[in-house]
Amino acid sequence: MTNEPDWMNPANDRKTPYTEKELELFVDGFIEGFGEEWEDLKFKLGESMAIQKIKDGFIAKDENNLHNIEPDSEVH
Repeated sequence: MTNEPDWMNPANDRKTPYTEKELELFVDGFIEGFGEEWEDLKFKLGESMAIQKIKDGFIAKDENNLHNIEPDSEVH
């Protein structure tokens, strides 16, 4: 047994992509934490496109999302 917290144990790493609910929470957190950047993005793209752009950024960073998985060999 170690004194390290559970989040440091690689066996506890997530194996699934982010859910829509998690993505919504991430977007809401971005909007709360980056007010000025959010306003600039919303002004440039419109609110719905700005939300989608932020969500797409989180999806791009999610190594478990199917968009980011490279097959080991040819897929038939």
